[in-house]
Amino acid sequence: MIEVKNLNKTFGNNPVIKNISHNFEQGKVNLIIGQSGSGKTVLSKLMVGLIKPDSGEVYFDGREFIGLHFEARKEIRQQIGMLFQGAALFDSLTVEENIMFPLEMFTQMSKSENWTG
Repeated sequence: MIEVKNLNKTFGNNPVIKNISHNFEQGKVNLIIGQSGSGKTVLSKLMVGLIKPDSGEVYFDGREFIGLHFEARKEIRQQIGMLFQGAALFDSLTVEENIMFPLEMFTQMSKSENWTG
């Protein structure tokens, strides 16, 4: 189960996520639906630790996620499936970084072992 409690995120003077709390239940299809610009992608990124909230908490099976060290977050991320609208890439990464992301996250191989080009 994923639980978010009182999540808040502001970019500049623009509050995007305002005091969001919800339990995403294991074994059920959980959707985040809303108008363009309503904060769906920001909420998703907050939940998996790609960006940090201004305040609030995220729990995976009762474990507080935001404060965990990299290796513990990596272990939890291996249990998460997430697809952005239109199968988009991470907009904060280059194309190469997007391609390398799962390899660096989930293998012990070096970049030279992963990269064939």
